[in-house]
Amino acid sequence: MRKRYTRRGSCRKASKKQRRERQAGKTRQIQLLLDPEEMVAMLQDSLTDFATEVGLKVARLLLDDEVEQRCGSRYERVVGRTVTRYGRQRGVVVIAGQKLPIERPRVRYTQRCGEAELENYGRLQSPEAMPEAVLKRLVRGVSCRDYEGVVDLAREGFGVQKSSVSRSFVKASAKEVRQLAERRFDGVRFPVIYIDGTPYAGEAMIAALGITEDGQKRLLGVRQGATENAAVCTALLEDLCARGLDTSSPTLLVLDGGKALRAAAKRVWGRNAVIQRCQVHKKRNVQQHLPQKHWAELSRQLNAAYHETDYDQALKGLKTTARWLERLNPDAAASLREGMEETLTVVRLGVPELLRRTLATTNPIESAFSVAENVTSRVKRWRDGDMRKRWCTAGLLRAESKFRRVKGYRHMPHLLRALDRLVLAKGLDQNRKTA
Repeated sequence: MRKRYTRRGSCRKASKKQRRERQAGKTRQIQLLLDPEEMVAMLQDSLTDFATEVGLKVARLLLDDEVEQRCGSRYERVVGRTVTRYGRQRGVVVIAGQKLPIERPRVRYTQRCGEAELENYGRLQSPEAMPEAVLKRLVRGVSCRDYEGVVDLAREGFGVQKSSVSRSFVKASAKEVRQLAERRFDGVRFPVIYIDGTPYAGEAMIAALGITEDGQKRLLGVRQGATENAAVCTALLEDLCARGLDTSSPTLLVLDGGKALRAAAKRVWGRNAVIQRCQVHKKRNVQQHLPQKHWAELSRQLNAAYHETDYDQALKGLKTTARWLERLNPDAAASLREGMEETLTVVRLGVPELLRRTLATTNPIESAFSVAENVTSRVKRWRDGDMRKRWCTAGLLRAESKFRRVKGYRHMPHLLRALDRLVLAKGLDQNRKTA
């Protein structure tokens, strides 16, 4: 018996229109139903296989749900709708780095000719999905031939043969080269810039790595050349200037000692260039002139000089080592004297020890090059064109993703003040000589 205080009609079911309006205001939920036997069969494979199969089923539900949102339930009369169902067609989606076949629904416009595109299908069929998945695996050392073996294929997966993988990598790596070449540096000061070149598959790759005021490392640019010559180095630095790199402030340029890099840096930065020659490269160059039995003594003397905190004492130690080398091999002594003062620039600046060890060598950029070499260790055949640059850029960006702030970054303000004082002193000396 109905109570008097019960309102009539309060228990009525909501109409289809009301349910649709209520559902539109909430987050839509999709229910996935799995056959127990099918689920047990999928679980016999790896967890990634199971996730890929489930992902394919979810993709089908997403497409069906989008059609229902736009067209309404099947056989339902929806006043004012603009699209209607138009059957199904074979299609392809990309899930977990592989292409999977799917039967996609179709819809077409009611008021005009033409088929309407499904937004979810466009996302699932993104042309960037496959190349990005391939790039992530290949920069971790997987070869094109082994790609199919490391991907947990779904039962109907395809598109992972070496030719497809190679094309996807070319597309993704070319995109990364373009993005690196378009990086802008407006308003960002890099008080320290590492520039180094390395032999790469028969040619030379020259890269620049910048350190921001808070110690963050950032890849600036890459240039490919037949050798590490002044023209290629200058082209790289001028391109960085065109993209907003500031050359009007004093900058510590850490170089490997090559004359081409030094000439290019002086040409671009002018008086604001403060050169620091890599101490490790200098030691290697001198060692090449000596028998191996003298290497230990050479390292001891050079390390003692490079660890001095007083510039005059450090320079005195290097001159003493040069006189010792003169008795063994005059060419070794000449190699040490060439650019000797520039190997002690960080000592002259009075940089604290922890940061000085970071700035005294080109180890940060050489470490990035070593990652690039590991990435390309499986490449057996190098073709002409941009193949070297694409692979090297992919490896360097892989290294950049793991960059941390340099050791001693808290002393960066000390370095900035020291650079300003040194450049000011150089300017005063030059004015005195001119007068």
